[in-house]
Amino acid sequence: MEAVVRQVYGALAAGDAAALRELLDPGFEAEFAHSLPFGIGGLHRGARAAIDDGWWAIGRAFELRADAQEWIPTADGRLLVLGVYRGRARSTGRAVEAGFAHLWTARDGRLTGLRQLTDTARWMAALDPDGAMR
Repeated sequence: MEAVVRQVYGALAAGDAAALRELLDPGFEAEFAHSLPFGIGGLHRGARAAIDDGWWAIGRAFELRADAQEWIPTADGRLLVLGVYRGRARSTGRAVEAGFAHLWTARDGRLTGLRQLTDTARWMAALDPDGAMR
């Protein structure tokens, strides 16, 4: 599964929706951190919803890269990836740096699920033009 997840991170960095659709099961479910702005947080059912309403929505609001640092296989066959998001809010230019945990699930060579946890307060602070949320 690690190879497939690495390909997903590459496709996200390249903005390659076609590659993502090949790597994700059509029934893919992504649960983004619930406090993410602009309605991005929460459960997105289906590969298209995860791409369009999850990752691409993040890309519209933020210029970010996910720096995956640790790859931890779990006892039940899932993969936990720990790392840091680094970038900026497009509306303010303010920096965002927030740790993340991604828990990936796969079946038959395709990814079926993602649970994302991140420090959403750091994302929100980057959106504040006055920096008052710090």
